[in-house]
Amino acid sequence: MSSYIKPAAAFKKLEAAKLLKQNVYMYGATGFGKTELIRQYFKNDKYIYIPCRQNSCEMSLVPEKSGRTAAVVIDNVHAVESADIRSGIKALCGRKDLWVIIIGRSRMPSWLFDTFITRNMLLITEEDLALSEEDIDKYMRAEGIILTEEELRFQKQCSEGNLYGIKYTAQRLLAGDKIGKELFEKNSDMFQSYLENSIISEMNSEIVDFLMKICIVDDFTEPLAIIITGNSAVLSLIDRTMDTGNFIDKKDDVYTIRPQMLKTLRKKAVKEISENELHQYAILAGGYYETCGEDDKALDLYAKYSESDRIRELLIRNSRKNPESGYYIEMRRYYFMLSEADILSNVYLMSAMSMLYSMMLDFDKSEYWYKKLTEYRDNAKGSGRREATQQIVYLDISLPGRGSINILELIKNCYALLRDKSIAFPEFSVTSNQPSLMNGGKDFCDWSKHDKEIAAAAGNIVVAFLGKYGKGLVNASLAESFFEKGGDPYEVMSLISKAKLEAEADGKTELCFAATGTLVRQYIILGDTDNATALLTSFEKTAKKEGLKRLYPVIEAMKCRIALINGDMDEAAEWMKTAPDENERFVAFERYLYLTKIRCYIAMESYDLAYSLIESMNYYAEHCDRKYISMELGILAAIVRFRSGAEWEERFVSVLERICEYQFIPILSGEGAAVYELLKQCENRCADNKKIDKKWFERILTETGKIARRYPLYLKSSARSVPELQPVDIRILTCLADGLSVQKTAENLNINYETLRSRIKEIYRKLGAKNKTEAVMVAREMKLI
Repeated sequence: MSSYIKPAAAFKKLEAAKLLKQNVYMYGATGFGKTELIRQYFKNDKYIYIPCRQNSCEMSLVPEKSGRTAAVVIDNVHAVESADIRSGIKALCGRKDLWVIIIGRSRMPSWLFDTFITRNMLLITEEDLALSEEDIDKYMRAEGIILTEEELRFQKQCSEGNLYGIKYTAQRLLAGDKIGKELFEKNSDMFQSYLENSIISEMNSEIVDFLMKICIVDDFTEPLAIIITGNSAVLSLIDRTMDTGNFIDKKDDVYTIRPQMLKTLRKKAVKEISENELHQYAILAGGYYETCGEDDKALDLYAKYSESDRIRELLIRNSRKNPESGYYIEMRRYYFMLSEADILSNVYLMSAMSMLYSMMLDFDKSEYWYKKLTEYRDNAKGSGRREATQQIVYLDISLPGRGSINILELIKNCYALLRDKSIAFPEFSVTSNQPSLMNGGKDFCDWSKHDKEIAAAAGNIVVAFLGKYGKGLVNASLAESFFEKGGDPYEVMSLISKAKLEAEADGKTELCFAATGTLVRQYIILGDTDNATALLTSFEKTAKKEGLKRLYPVIEAMKCRIALINGDMDEAAEWMKTAPDENERFVAFERYLYLTKIRCYIAMESYDLAYSLIESMNYYAEHCDRKYISMELGILAAIVRFRSGAEWEERFVSVLERICEYQFIPILSGEGAAVYELLKQCENRCADNKKIDKKWFERILTETGKIARRYPLYLKSSARSVPELQPVDIRILTCLADGLSVQKTAENLNINYETLRSRIKEIYRKLGAKNKTEAVMVAREMKLI
């Protein structure tokens, strides 16, 4: 190699293993420099090197007895299939006169695992071998190449620290290419060619055949692999495949082939398997996905192989489901591919288009398809007319854009039609997969004003109308209403217990989720985040056992909120990595996640981002009559404006007036320390406000104060003191803010490159920043630049 940068973690482990005379197993995908690492490590020492193949491994190179400890390196053990050779390798690990280093591509060959444990071997992982951004920078500089921080970050992300990819990139850069997507594609093509010609070509033919069939899907389970391959003993084949190399990841019984290997296999499959055969595998996999309720994955496969009839049938079937169990948003591009004539020919497709557009906040198009559906009903007869009427009544109640006005009357009218057996109503989820009933499928704040009366007068009708979705509804609704009005915690808990028992007996887990959500909030208000976390963890197990995938993201968001309450910003930052991107698309059903994201933005002091998302949510709340969310957003907006130095008090008082109308307590008190100072500052103004009940406001102050003391770190603002920076530091920050690279900054300021890099790290430390972007942002906030 022209340049060699040693991976520090791997070298450190080797040194420790040598000192302790501890045998080693080292693994990593091809290109991570495993063999080169050994060459470099032993460049001044003797060692016995034994490369392996399927049925050969020259262990005779190892003397029967060594006078002093001899280093033995056994490479490519992933290729070994002979039981005798495997036994021989394990026997060498038992010799006290040898220091054995075993190298392979798989995480841990199944046949070696017992030896690894009993001989207390040390593990060097692919992560230990991967080059860091700093390592890549050193390598590139040794080759005469200077990269910016952004370019280094891009190279690390694309290469995953793989030495092969980094070397090829350096060659292309020296040839005149530039860092970017085009070079990454060239790099990928070259690496895939290497995988096909040098790696896959050496594999067992049965394993290659399996991989070319299974690569039709992005990931797979054992049952899906059986369906595609027709091999009922496929699990042993999967194990053998995983022993062959580190190109399959496994998590929760789901196997995923790593991207570069997957692309390579798909190219190879197209060349070596007939189009008709690949088509059949796709149909088999699509059918499996349909039986598992993963219609979105089935659609992707059908679209890839132009199965238009299957796509239409699946969309119609999906249209018969309620949006909470269907995949309207995920399937939207397939719905949009349908011609208008296609949609007009089917009642359920028209209904689905109206619902889909309403979910995407395109209310004009939603009403367009609603009107087309009514026209269809007016001209239809018999079953066609009944189906259209059924869908119209359903949309009247469930369309997000229709809000909650007159919803009780609509339900009563629909119930009358059900009793007359005029129509069969489709399932309707009142929770919409949210941890709330009052703020679930619809906004039921107004019902809270007369909760007991409505429960007594219309509870049975609503429960009968909802069917299984209504089991436990009355008790769960009353519990949440009492909680929101600061009712007796023990009465709230009692009602929730009854609701969960009713729902668990013959109802829906989604209602249990809403009840659990109320109880989690009650525990938090009482200062018991441990019990809140335990309750949520317990429900999460139930959701996973039942495969309720739509609840997973909301559960994770609830965990994030508890983390924020406890001041755990690391966990909140981790959640933010998976949070939905509101700029990519705004989806009403992700509202709980958006509200969680706003709180994260506030905690991270990203006030502009928080306010932008608040405004997007306000549009949704206003057009969909979401009163609770509107009030919640008003509180969060006041916090943002208060911390940003903008006018906040008048708007905040207006929000307090609306909340007081409902006599809600936790919606405010639950924000604790984040809102307490605002309440104190506008106390006099509220005392003179006739729309704000004095006793209610006094209780709000008391309860919010308690929460603020219990959770002092919640959304805490870290008031930064201005750091002591030298004039040269300010000039450096100014250059970085203007987009100059470190190299260019060094030239402009006449500073040695390495000195400048050290100085920049010190500036980051003083500003409490992790990178250039954050440092510039902090400096601007402090008016330093």
